[in-house]
Amino acid sequence: MTRLDMINQCFCGESCEEILFSLEHLATQVQEKWVIDAITSMKSANPLGLKIFLRTIREGRSKNIEQCLETEYIAISNLIAGKISHNYYEGARAMLIDKDKKPQWVPSKLEDVTEEMVAKCFSRSFTEDDDWLPLQLPTKTSGTHVGASKL
Repeated sequence: MTRLDMINQCFCGESCEEILFSLEHLATQVQEKWVIDAITSMKSANPLGLKIFLRTIREGRSKNIEQCLETEYIAISNLIAGKISHNYYEGARAMLIDKDKKPQWVPSKLEDVTEEMVAKCFSRSFTEDDDWLPLQLPTKTSGTHVGASKL
């Protein structure tokens, strides 16, 4: 089996849990450093972030670049605003401020991240008192940047 075959086999899972399970199963069959590195990386990463990333990648396959940028902007705006969790700041604390490299993710396990939590990250509902405004990309015809404006 080639490396590409192994990657395709493991990452075709519908969920992060399935992908991790496939990687762990593969690790019992082959001695490949990248497999162990992938498992270690997934287990130490922000569980909510992993699920957001997987959804973004999967949905992005059928979107154009403008739609992808808008989706990512909405997700990161919700994450930075702390609407779902404070993991964005926890990661910065653990890696950049305290440098203990021991983030305390909430939730701490993939199985505790609900689909509702992930869906909230992609919610377009910006409240009146939010400083976050929808992304406005420059138009192709004008060549000038268009400022953000409320929906």
